[in-house]
Amino acid sequence: MLAKVFEIHVRGTIPPDLVSDFEFLEAEVVDAKTVLRGAFPDQAALYGVLLRLQALGLELVEVRQGPAVRDGRSTRDG
Repeated sequence: MLAKVFEIHVRGTIPPDLVSDFEFLEAEVVDAKTVLRGAFPDQAALYGVLLRLQALGLELVEVRQGPAVRDGRSTRDG
């Protein structure tokens, strides 16, 4: 099964205790933005995270789609 990788950019820094609520995402602070990165099994999972960010009052800056992954490996890996 393929999952799509997304980067979600929000303005500001998300406190570590809130980041831990997004268990399948990695977080990195870049240029006064927090970038959440991870593989989503479907669009519903992506929308769920976006709704949670909105409920927390975080400002969405950008969403980028990366390569699909299978079993933790990029499809570009072969």
